[in-house]
Amino acid sequence: MKDVINGRVVSLEAGAAMVVTDLHGDWSAYCRYRDHFLDLQARGQAHYLIFTGDLIHSDGPPQADRSLDIVLDVLGLQESLGSQVIYLLGNHELPHIYGISLQRGDHSYTPGFEAALGRHRANVCALFDHLPFYARTRAGVSICHAGASPTASRLFDFSHRKILDQAAAALPPDQRPLLRAELARQHNISYQDLARYYLAVSGPDDPRYDDLLIGAVAQTDPAFESLWQALFTLNERDYGDAYALILQKMLDELSADFCPQTVLVSGHLACQGGYTLVGQRQLRLASGAHAYPRRSARYLLFDTARPVRQAQDLARGLGSVFAR
Repeated sequence: MKDVINGRVVSLEAGAAMVVTDLHGDWSAYCRYRDHFLDLQARGQAHYLIFTGDLIHSDGPPQADRSLDIVLDVLGLQESLGSQVIYLLGNHELPHIYGISLQRGDHSYTPGFEAALGRHRANVCALFDHLPFYARTRAGVSICHAGASPTASRLFDFSHRKILDQAAAALPPDQRPLLRAELARQHNISYQDLARYYLAVSGPDDPRYDDLLIGAVAQTDPAFESLWQALFTLNERDYGDAYALILQKMLDELSADFCPQTVLVSGHLACQGGYTLVGQRQLRLASGAHAYPRRSARYLLFDTARPVRQAQDLARGLGSVFAR
């Protein structure tokens, strides 16, 4: 086995990889996949465990959301297994890098996770900041969170810190009180209460007190748009017939200085029956929250060195931890 991390792309040369998508705080499902991987690894049948992002943020009641427990357990796995455990960035991890909120309808995802971080904040934030976007393999199978993006190549050597530092520099200290007041006016609540709710900031002396302002400016950076297109894309639902061209272009870009990439594996969207084939070049996988019904959820196990020509070829590697 050999793996190489170059910027935000992980390159895998050999060994079997188990791919799991979008668990969204489901501790029970996470434990099933983790334990199954460890069993396969002990028998020499799996070498890599790849999470495609969105391990966090449940749509269910707060008491059922075990997001932090999952992330801390992944950190423990990485300590013991090193680069054999690969965690890719998803759109639900992204807001916690930039201090921005994420919600759907009346459900706000980010405040609960921010409040739960506590003493684990530094380790978890450092993890999120360094997560890769893509994994590519000698088999020609590339893996990411959401799907193909026309701006994918801009993320191959991406720096969140550069965007955040530029945003902070654009906010001179003497202007920040006025900007805090304006944000408070827009939300009809004090800035201090906003910062406490969304970022679990203790008060004005907290070094993260202005992170709401910094995040708001960071979102206006053109480079941030590349993140949005890559992590929130709805694939062919957004691009229609043009999606096949976008997908092929991204696979070609991921092939540079490596072997030809022929198939993309992603999660992010709902799948009836646990997976969907998007043409001949993409397998969309649902391992947890996005599988309908839940018991149809699937993981993917494949040989990272054995060439794959089309998405259908991966179907034989689909498995379940719910039917066992």
